[in-house]
Amino acid sequence: MFTYIQIHLYFIIPPIILLGLIYHPLIGRREILKFLWLGFMATVWTTPWDNYILSQGGWSYPPNSIIGKIYHVPIEEHMFFILQPILVILLHSIFTHGRLLSFDVDVDQIPNDTKPLSEKSEIDRKGEGQEDQSTEKTQLSPLWSERHEEHTLIQTLPRRPIPSLLWMISSLIGLRLVQQTNLYNTIDYGMKQHMFYLSWILVWITPVISFLTYLGARCTWRDWLSICVGSGWLWIVDTIALRSRSWSISEGSTLGVELWKGLPIEEAIFFFLTTYLIVLSSSLISHLHTLLLLTPDLPPCPPFNPVAHIKLLARVAFTPPKIDRRILVGLKEAEKTLKKGSKSFEVAKLAFGREMRIGLVVIYAWCRVTDNLIDEPFSVNTGSDQNDPSSTSLDEARHKILKSIRSHLQLTNQLQTRYPAQPYSLQEVDQELDDIPNLTPEDRSAFHLFSLIIPRLTPIDPFLELCDGYSTDLKFPSKPLSTISQAHEDKLTDHLPIKTREDLMEYADNVAGSIAGAICHLSWSILDSNTTLPVKEYDRVRTTHKGPGPSQDGSKERSNQCSDGGDSRNEIIRSARLMGCSLQLVNISRDIIKDGLISRLYIPISWFQTPSEIIKILFSPPSQPTSTKSYTERLLDLADSLRDQSLSSIEALPRTTRGGVRTMVVSYYEIANAIRKNEGEVDEYGIKVGKWRRIGRAARAMWLGA
Repeated sequence: MFTYIQIHLYFIIPPIILLGLIYHPLIGRREILKFLWLGFMATVWTTPWDNYILSQGGWSYPPNSIIGKIYHVPIEEHMFFILQPILVILLHSIFTHGRLLSFDVDVDQIPNDTKPLSEKSEIDRKGEGQEDQSTEKTQLSPLWSERHEEHTLIQTLPRRPIPSLLWMISSLIGLRLVQQTNLYNTIDYGMKQHMFYLSWILVWITPVISFLTYLGARCTWRDWLSICVGSGWLWIVDTIALRSRSWSISEGSTLGVELWKGLPIEEAIFFFLTTYLIVLSSSLISHLHTLLLLTPDLPPCPPFNPVAHIKLLARVAFTPPKIDRRILVGLKEAEKTLKKGSKSFEVAKLAFGREMRIGLVVIYAWCRVTDNLIDEPFSVNTGSDQNDPSSTSLDEARHKILKSIRSHLQLTNQLQTRYPAQPYSLQEVDQELDDIPNLTPEDRSAFHLFSLIIPRLTPIDPFLELCDGYSTDLKFPSKPLSTISQAHEDKLTDHLPIKTREDLMEYADNVAGSIAGAICHLSWSILDSNTTLPVKEYDRVRTTHKGPGPSQDGSKERSNQCSDGGDSRNEIIRSARLMGCSLQLVNISRDIIKDGLISRLYIPISWFQTPSEIIKILFSPPSQPTSTKSYTERLLDLADSLRDQSLSSIEALPRTTRGGVRTMVVSYYEIANAIRKNEGEVDEYGIKVGKWRRIGRAARAMWLGA
């Protein structure tokens, strides 16, 4: 016979430990709140009910099976009130972790308000006079009005009165059975006492389910998977306990029907409904946490104090905000962009919690879209004259696009002064975006998403620095050089901006160090802030974009003072920028030949002994690829040095960010390891890293920190 405490020690606590070890890198204040609140509510709501059932002989415990009692309820039973929510919440968190949004919402189409205001961009109007352009802008007002009307907000947590009513009817049926009054004569065949346990289950739990359902709580298919697995496990444990007589159910208070041998149907219903209630509650809380991030007039990070945390969630649950449809569509499109763009980041993002992952996906989608627009300013579906554009037209288009991107950032930065944000606040941003040729609705969606989410979470300066990196890219030849003689005629070295190590480090800092700094701000805003507008906590002196030149370690001495622990956060950002530079150097190493084919050379010219060595990289014949060993080794050694300087500072980030950052670093460094295993040689396809090896190293970094 198993004692009650042995049931816990053998069958309940070990799964909790296992699931806790799996999920522990992501357990933050949001998850702890679930444990505390649902454990507390389970104890408060269940204790009186359990005492009454035991006092009426609904079930019983052998004296030698329990440690002791608090009134009628065994101490181990009180433990179970806390252990079951922890077990089910962990299971639910793991099964639903892959979802970017914790709830289902039907937004399949790009909104109409992502369409351009005018079919003619500023680039297309370059031959028209200033007066005509002014008239064009004035005539856009009806289109502004049209877009204004099409703008929609979506309620992601609508009330569900009819499903709630069905649960309440179940409660009323249970109440009638408790009162030994039958709703139907057909059940009055000596079954009244046998309905005792089932009727009290219905009276006890269905009102709570009805209330949560009315608020809008619902289950996705992953939630149902959690319910099925959790219920199934508890059914097995209960069967073992009943067969070993750890406790027993009174035959007189049950129907005598078993799900399988040894498991009364009432016990099966009990564990199914309790698991369903816990998952429903956990899902609702996750939904509310997501609404905090997506709603501009709510704090993105809930309070650390559990009481204040619950009060905030209750306020949101009782008056749920509507979400801008452009946000929901943008997130869906951003996930598609991520899957296409970066295998390393696709793996690494799963090492972050949901709210942090949303912010990262928004930033990544914007970076990917802007990079693509700069590289390919003309669509292949445009006129024939643009299918083979001249270098001059490419230069002009790219510079105008970059100017529009900068204007978009500056206008987006102004949005933070308008919070709580007003609907249709992106009109000025859209006007700038209309000057970008061939901007697809999906691209525009990424800009909208960025403007609606990012301004209150991180300063805009890092993204302006990224634009500086784009400016460096624009200094390379607009079109790949076709012949070696053309390279000599065009004085190729004049069009290669990376001339020294300092130039290389400044470029790496602009395109990667800047984003690493933005990720730090993002983590503090989402995981460790106390205000609706966290960006105001970062008292940055605005010398970031035009700061001093690179320091000896390669990063710019940026001014990143923050009002809360400014000195320490300044040091964290400095280290993060070094890490970003390190990862960029790995990317450059991988793409040496690939970049050379489009006449881009990120290796400093000073590293080459003769011009002929440069030519060999830029015109590497596929049949006999140029050796890259000397360059990749030097780049990777420099990357290692920067990584070693900054690795320890990861531990200074919010706890639930550390595993994700380590995973991201390791995922990128698998590329470096693959290059070294290939003796430093890369070709036009870069280097391939096995999917499972990447996943294995990422898992090791997340859970073991190595």
